[in-house]
Amino acid sequence: MNTEALLKELAEAPGISSHEQIPAGIMTSYLQPLSDRVYQDGLGSVIGVRNENAEGIKVQFAAHMDEVGFCIKSIDENGYLRMQPIGSMWTHVLLGQRVDVVTDDQRIIPGVIGSPASHGLSKEVRERTMDMNDLYLDIGASSKEQVLQTGVLPGTMVVPHGSFTHLIDRNLIMCKAFDDRAGCAAELLAFEKLQNRYHSPLYCAGTIQEEPGLRGARTATDVIHADLSLAVDTTVAGDTPADHNTCRLGGGVVLSMIDSNTIAHRGLIRYAEKTARDNHIPFQYAVFKGGGTDSGNIHKSFEGIMAMTLSIPIRYMHTMQSIINIKDVEACADLMTEMTCSMTQDRYQKLLNGWEAFE
Repeated sequence: MNTEALLKELAEAPGISSHEQIPAGIMTSYLQPLSDRVYQDGLGSVIGVRNENAEGIKVQFAAHMDEVGFCIKSIDENGYLRMQPIGSMWTHVLLGQRVDVVTDDQRIIPGVIGSPASHGLSKEVRERTMDMNDLYLDIGASSKEQVLQTGVLPGTMVVPHGSFTHLIDRNLIMCKAFDDRAGCAAELLAFEKLQNRYHSPLYCAGTIQEEPGLRGARTATDVIHADLSLAVDTTVAGDTPADHNTCRLGGGVVLSMIDSNTIAHRGLIRYAEKTARDNHIPFQYAVFKGGGTDSGNIHKSFEGIMAMTLSIPIRYMHTMQSIINIKDVEACADLMTEMTCSMTQDRYQKLLNGWEAFE
């Protein structure tokens, strides 16, 4: 697979939570030639499996296919649309932004999130963030009837308008939906790298509805019943004037130690560190409690599943455009590959017994 082409195809596809059919179709098209079989769970998460009946521990990759966005909540008589956010977004970054309204038959209708003219606004209004309920969408219609004739209905998907763009540093790319299509790309790359290398049963899951509550991770894990899981997601890069932490673009794959839903398995963290060092894979750490990933539901499934999250640093998460470094995606895929290939039953048991035993 070509990393850049894969990222472009995944990121430009529209797909908010419960509307993941287009990215799911892309995931399926890449998984089919690499898998013994591809199937879906009851909610719609896509799962490719290889070596399903081989001996050894079951390893699960998981990355969510949904992106933040909106669905249409109501249409007024003048043709303006009110929106319900899907996933957390800050109204401060939404006003005046172009969006795509995606009908059930996948037609794209352009629109813009309305904004009051700044001229004449009082100081109090200027300094206040608009309430999400006050936002509206303008698609150029003059009546409710005209909107309905286009196929736009309550529940219709709205996504940021984003085209895949290279920045001055050609390894830096900008688009919508890198959270978490970058993770989807990383797991597909790793799944391909492992195709001609022996490994125990391996499952590659594109999960749905992560943004509103890690829902697809729960059902996909119920179907797979893995022994070990590597969730792949994005994490906030702290290398801008707006965000400050230890993660930076170009610093490699991020070992996420803790978030709002998960504390990573300590033995698995140590194993990831050693594997990265042994294979000269650049890595860095995230140790902060903001956000959550599919690991939050995976590690609590059944009798408990050894799990951690490998993350890709991202600038401007949950906004209309975000920036990542292609090299970080590839580092993530490389670490997933090597961790999977060298995970034996004996090594897994030592990790279960405690990271000291592994050392």
